[in-house]
Order: sequence, then C-alpha cells, then structure tokens
Amino acid sequence: MVGKARSSNFTLSEKLDLLKLVKPYVKILEEHTNKHSVIVEKNRCWDIIAVNYNAIGVDRPPRTAQGLRTLYKRLKEYAKQELLQQKDTQSDFKSNISEPTKKVMEMIPQISSFCLVRDRNHIQSSF
Repeated sequence: MVGKARSSNFTLSEKLDLLKLVKPYVKILEEHTNKHSVIVEKNRCWDIIAVNYNAIGVDRPPRTAQGLRTLYKRLKEYAKQELLQQKDTQSDFKSNISEPTKKVMEMIPQISSFCLVRDRNHIQSSF
C-alpha cells in the first residue's frame, strides 16, 4: 500500500505553540454552525495559524493547516478524557493534569463544564 509519508509526532513544545497560536481565533474556531461564511472564516484562520506555526520553528517539520486542525481536535478530546479521569479518581484536580490540557481549559472553559454534565448524566443513567 503506497500512501503519503507519515509526519513525525508533535512534541510538547509544538503542541503548546499551536495552542498559543489558536488562542486569538478560539471564538471563531469553536463556532458550531454549518454556515458557509463561518466555514470559510475557520479555513482562513487555520491557514493563518499554519503559516505562523511554520514560521516559528525552522528546525521543525512543516505542518499543514489540516494537520494542525487535527492536532487541535485531538488535544481537546484528550483534555476532556483527562478531566473525566481526574474526576473518576477524585484526585487533586489541577495538580496532575498535563500542560496542554491546562491551556485548553484556559481557552475553552466549557470543557470542564462538559465533563460535569457528562458525569451527572452518567450518574443518572446508573440508577
């Protein structure tokens, strides 16, 4: 099977750099509508983020807008999972979470409330 070459894994600093670059655009990127104008604006934002990201580190492999978009989506998912795990183990909430998750929580505070709602729904469905 011949496909495109797999790019290298993102390092912690690359993840944090991406989150820094995404921050000014969070309001647009987290808009959950299917309007054409919103989709066009999101694509424009991701193109800008990709250009800025690739300009930061010349020693890094270049990343596409789609690759960065996928990473951002994964970071949000990992943050949700990590917060749910923290709640399940009921350990000290802020001390054990990863740096990317902390940044995601700062940018999108709704993620922690999503986990609370999901947790409540899980408890209610147990009865």
